[in-house]
Amino acid sequence: MQFLAGWFAHPIFKNGDYHEVMKTRIRERSLAQGLTKSRLPEFTESEKQRIKGTYDFFGLNHYTTVLVYNLNYPAAVASYDSDRGVASVTDRSWLGSGSFWLNVTPFGFRKLLKWITDEYNGPPIYVTENGISERGAVNFNDTWRIHYLKSYINEALKASLIDDVDLRGYAAWTLMDNFEWAVGFAEKFGFYYVNRTDPSLPRLPKASARFYAQLISCNGFPDPANGPHPCLEPEPEAPVTPPGTTPGLADSVRFLGLDLTSQSAEIALYVLFALSGIGALGLVLFSYKYGKRFKRAQSHIKLSKM
Repeated sequence: MQFLAGWFAHPIFKNGDYHEVMKTRIRERSLAQGLTKSRLPEFTESEKQRIKGTYDFFGLNHYTTVLVYNLNYPAAVASYDSDRGVASVTDRSWLGSGSFWLNVTPFGFRKLLKWITDEYNGPPIYVTENGISERGAVNFNDTWRIHYLKSYINEALKASLIDDVDLRGYAAWTLMDNFEWAVGFAEKFGFYYVNRTDPSLPRLPKASARFYAQLISCNGFPDPANGPHPCLEPEPEAPVTPPGTTPGLADSVRFLGLDLTSQSAEIALYVLFALSGIGALGLVLFSYKYGKRFKRAQSHIKLSKM
């Protein structure tokens, strides 16, 4: 854990420096490889003081858990895995996903939240990403995503209510299918499917979108023992506008001080526009006629003077 979460968290939440286990292992392997000093950069005392305690909360992205075991790599191998001296495996009984690295392991989520709390003296924690992917043709009945969210959020609740974890917030990944780094659009994490064959890119909700909206509306999981909860009732449908009517228009409107029906006011408005247009055209014709007469008068005056 010190080579993963601790790599970044230990300097900030503890003493401004990397954990001793990280410094010791990398220094020993660096010297064994013929180097004169550790490959891990060292902080100055001034930098340690600047880094230590510079946090407002612990932001956690979490998706899955793995099993690890000790593995002694040859001394000549210089890599992240060889420095930490472990390898990872997964249990074949764990449910998979659209990503080769992501298995459904909610028990690990609670353990990690508890570890962060114990290791860093109970900082406020915000889960900034948590979700599951899919591949292939879209399936709007994404029950596996609902199962994942139920399982992981329940473990987060246990961490908060039983383990005294200061969990302040949770954000699922993600609202809609998007570009997922090196795999592009092949792996989809969204509550909404984005039809990229349509130029307008319509967003279409999956079953998980309704589940998550209901979860937020209920602010958790209502206890079935208490009977039906109001938050589980379907939302009332929007009123249907009768054919031939325009939403939002009143039966009567005030137009130039008169009470008119919507239709009459519309006709009056068109008539007003027409009259305005005729007036403008008349003004142009008048100006044109007046201009010609003025030029003729000017010419007559000049001829008279000659």
